[in-house]
Amino acid sequence: MKNLNILKLLVFVFLISTTICFAQEEDNKNEDKILISPIKIGFKGGFSLGKLSNSDDNIYTRNYESVSGFDWGLIFEMPFTKTFSLQPEINFTHRGGVRDGFQPITSSELSEQLNQFLPFLGLPLVTDENPLYADFESESNLKYLEIPVLAKLGWGNDIRFFVQGGPYLGILLSAKQETVGTSQFYFDADATNPVVVPNSTGGTPPLVQLPAQSLTADTDVKDDLHIVNFGAIAGVGVSKKMNEKGELFFDARASYSFNAIQINDQYGESRVGGVIFSFGYSHSL
Repeated sequence: MKNLNILKLLVFVFLISTTICFAQEEDNKNEDKILISPIKIGFKGGFSLGKLSNSDDNIYTRNYESVSGFDWGLIFEMPFTKTFSLQPEINFTHRGGVRDGFQPITSSELSEQLNQFLPFLGLPLVTDENPLYADFESESNLKYLEIPVLAKLGWGNDIRFFVQGGPYLGILLSAKQETVGTSQFYFDADATNPVVVPNSTGGTPPLVQLPAQSLTADTDVKDDLHIVNFGAIAGVGVSKKMNEKGELFFDARASYSFNAIQINDQYGESRVGGVIFSFGYSHSL
């Protein structure tokens, strides 16, 4: 899997390099197209829809929906010709996903307590491979520092259209798993076999159904995830000159990571991605 991810990255870099070389050759055919332009710096902020996608059918990672957030960052655009520039960025991003409904629960103190008497009932032990299930909402909130280097092709003057794409490196800053809800627990994914416990009164029946339990919690899961990931970004946009040196711009882009974020693949192989819509301002130095 790692070799496949590296191959994807190499293919992506090759395609970007080919695009860069083609753009440079086209510009060099006509000297009037060469533009010696100052470096631009700018800032941007916008709305993002982060998504956790899984490459397998792991019970812990399926059925996650998009989660909204706010992205912002700094850009540094270095023009080489009238049409081509490189744009490194430093971005703070929000990624993750939300899952609502019947789903598995990782091993907990309750699992350990149940495992003390389950063998006497002829029931298998509760483990991460054979978990309990409950009905609740689980939201994964991941904050990253992302450093992309984008190749940018643009055309126009006062109003300018552009496309951009390139690799990025992501560094995980924080990771929270927020769960909300109260639910009964079940031994099976079909909610037909409720969890039973010994009757605390010692009377009849000897076993009673476990009352509904609160699942509301805010758990730090950073140690369970890889600190670094890498992927690709592609997007389109438009800019409008405001004066001699300043311009406003809007872009829409999508990102996708090549490597899974979990350290232990027992809990799935999720990849982070997102669709981002940003407004910003850049200034020529």
